[in-house]
Amino acid sequence: MTARKTLSALSVLAAFCALSVLGLPAYGQKQNPTGNHPEGLVDDWSHHHAVYPRVGPLQSLLAVQNNPRAIHSWQAAARAEWRRANVSRSPHNTKNGVQIDWNISLGNGSTAAGMFPAKFNFDPNATANCTTDFIVFPVNIAGSTTQANLVAFNNLYSGTGNGICNRTPVGGVDTGKSATTLWSYNIDAAGGAVATSPALSLDGTKVAFVETNSTGPAHFHVLAWKSGDTLSTDLQSTTSPVHINSFSSSTPAAGSGTATDLPLGLSGNDTLSSPFVEYGLDRAYVGNDTGTLFRIQDVFCTFSQCTGAGSPAPSLDNGFGTSGAVTTGCGGKLTAPVVDGSTRNVLVACSDGKLYGFTPAGVALTNSPLTVGDGTALGGIVDAPIVDGVNGFVYVVSRSGSASLGPAATGNPVLVQAKTDLSLPRTATLGVGAAFNLHAPALNNSYLSGSGTPLLYEVAGGGTTTITLYGISFNGSLQMTTGTPANASTFFIGAFEISPLTEFFDGTEDRVFESALGNFSGNLASFNVTTTFPAAVESSATEGSGTSAIVVDNSSTSSQADSIYFGVLGAAGTNPNSAVKLTQSALK
Repeated sequence: MTARKTLSALSVLAAFCALSVLGLPAYGQKQNPTGNHPEGLVDDWSHHHAVYPRVGPLQSLLAVQNNPRAIHSWQAAARAEWRRANVSRSPHNTKNGVQIDWNISLGNGSTAAGMFPAKFNFDPNATANCTTDFIVFPVNIAGSTTQANLVAFNNLYSGTGNGICNRTPVGGVDTGKSATTLWSYNIDAAGGAVATSPALSLDGTKVAFVETNSTGPAHFHVLAWKSGDTLSTDLQSTTSPVHINSFSSSTPAAGSGTATDLPLGLSGNDTLSSPFVEYGLDRAYVGNDTGTLFRIQDVFCTFSQCTGAGSPAPSLDNGFGTSGAVTTGCGGKLTAPVVDGSTRNVLVACSDGKLYGFTPAGVALTNSPLTVGDGTALGGIVDAPIVDGVNGFVYVVSRSGSASLGPAATGNPVLVQAKTDLSLPRTATLGVGAAFNLHAPALNNSYLSGSGTPLLYEVAGGGTTTITLYGISFNGSLQMTTGTPANASTFFIGAFEISPLTEFFDGTEDRVFESALGNFSGNLASFNVTTTFPAAVESSATEGSGTSAIVVDNSSTSSQADSIYFGVLGAAGTNPNSAVKLTQSALK
């Protein structure tokens, strides 16, 4: 049985106090709570790992009330609730299918498994804008004269049938029904690839990301992109990139097409750790593959202390550890770090199967590290933790066991909940040991809204023939149920690694999306988790050998609402090595 979360009057009051501080009207008011905002709406990897439920302890809600990720999360929820009450959607199509709106080749690489593209909506009320809304795809292959390592597209809401950005084709250089290349770059400080997820500034004018190769240190870049920066006249081409190998010594001006470069130490590439930007302090955390965690200051140079000091380029922050770096104690690969919005402590996991925590000064937390996996090569952690910045919990997963599958496998994949000080761990066991990475889970809307039955969804492989969708339950205090979850649906499709899960609530229905990596048949799936734990896939599609992590459009009343974006993996199958947008007909 799953537990229904009980809300105290104080908790409900706290949620509404926090929303009122933001200037959002109460849900009952008959107006659209979406007034213009000097910032746009960002959806990058960090918004899936730093979560802010709308109900919780008063002191925590007040502590995060000015956090941009919390504000965006709460505003999006208010918009979704308003639309549910005030906008009539067309009846759902009885056919649970998906429609490919467009796919554009990324050349010989794609967005890496487990990594996210980054989406920007210029207008936070979710009104689609063909020109200013864009999405950035990192490309996990070294750039060249014919290969970009960072690409962006606009005219996103194009497509057959319902495309609101469709236009008259330009002879031979534009299909008229596809996204178009906004810019295409080979950013080259080390001849490297962009193997991890990028992060966007709140106004969308700059992108922070890491370039890496196998021989030297990783390089942290900030790009001030320029619209139209591509050397091709083909509006769907990404393979004639602008080459940037000379870098600015000051913050790059918006729209300049210039970038900064910061080597991260003297060695150590970066294949798992995406940069996490603390917008309120204009600083970022990022790790590398040898266990070093860095903090960078003046990332986007948005504050007077930066602009008043000559607008310097990003640099290591001497207020963190030793000269801006901390040796975590793990000698392996660090995941992306996540900052707890209540305490500003930073949490980062490692391939040694442990979760580490540090204060803003770089001092290890008392309970750090927390052991999650079994410490073997198959017991490591590959995805960033999920941090609940309101209720003070952190969630992290690790595979465990032998390289073999089936009866010979040992150990269990595990999902651990702990307090954000890494105390009081609780463990759920998921199937049997398998030779696949275990990627990040997703919390359902009930957990985030404070009503209904909260569940934490995860998919794990088991044996040689199955994968299993789990729904881990909670008690009234949001303590996770330990042991094997009672909610489980098994699918006999074979044993596959599953991409990070993405949850999206459109104001009416709640869905979870995932992709089975290495599967060339029906690898992309959605589950409707609105009211009950699902026993079946709602809709599916086949994309290459699987997809990267997935982002979803902010809920909108347009015909392009709730579309999903991802990079296709592999050099074979459907749409290989490409950027893809799908619209779910099941949502219309």
